This record gives sequence, structure tokens and C-alpha cells, in this order.
Amino acid sequence: MRDFRLWWGLFVFFGVLSVIVVQRGFRHWARARDAVAAHRGVDRTGLDRLIRREGWRLAGMAASVVSMTALVFAALLGAPTVAILALRVIAIVAVSAVVWLSLRR
Repeated sequence: MRDFRLWWGLFVFFGVLSVIVVQRGFRHWARARDAVAAHRGVDRTGLDRLIRREGWRLAGMAASVVSMTALVFAALLGAPTVAILALRVIAIVAVSAVVWLSLRR
């Protein structure tokens, strides 16, 4: 398809959707972190590990959204091949980390 408006619309749609998912994940993570912090005196080892892993998963989600957005703009603006390759690797590593942390429950 040569009509860039369709691709631009899809990019914006999925970009907004990704930002909403990251925001929702951050709110969920912050509430869970506060709830775990409120339980003093009980064994929180497993919960602390779960909160830490969820934080890393959230950071991976944010890194993937930022790197994929930067990748689109780098490709459109004619960035050097090395920069595009680096952004691709960052995006793949971030998404892989999110998937790995999601499956590791």
C-alpha cells in the first residue's frame, strides 16, 4: 500500500494503545507496591520478588514502546543504518524481556 495515511493512522493507533497499556501497568504496579509495603511484619519475600519482576516487565514495555517509536522516526528521517539496527536490537531485546518475564510466573 502506497497510502502513507493508513500506515500513519495505524502507527498512531498502536502508539496510543501502547501508552495506555504502559500507564495502566504502572498504576497497577504502584498500587501493588504500596499494598505490599503496607504489610509489615509478614514474610514478603515472594511478594517483593513479584513486585520487582513486574517493575522490570513494565520498564521493558516502556523501553519497547520508546525504541519502536524512535525506530519509525529514524527510518522516516533517513537515519544511518547503524542507528536503525541498534534501535531494532533494543526493541527486540525489550519485547523478549517482557515476554520472558510474563511467562515466568
